[in-house]
Amino acid sequence: MKATTLIRAAVLGLALGASALPVQAQSMQFQFGFGTDGFGFRRPLICIELTDRQIRTAVRQQGYTNIFLNVRNDRRIQVRATRGNWVYLLRVSTCTGAILNRERLRRS
Repeated sequence: MKATTLIRAAVLGLALGASALPVQAQSMQFQFGFGTDGFGFRRPLICIELTDRQIRTAVRQQGYTNIFLNVRNDRRIQVRATRGNWVYLLRVSTCTGAILNRERLRRS
């Protein structure tokens, strides 16, 4: 009886081992990344929005002066600012401070 139990255990072990081989051959993949919005801009999935002061600083570092914040909407904010001799209407990301769109309005 011990020999039959030993043989059964060996057969069961071989069967379990053979069935586990295809699982071990597969590679595991984890993907972390950024999503895109409808305009093709990449934005982080989790957004910690910048304060008004941080947005003004980000726009100022890109060469603009006389910065006025207008409308905040869906992780974006409209900003009116001057650069050179022109006044621009900017669309700025509240997550990164990057300028997403720029429209020239008038001479300053």
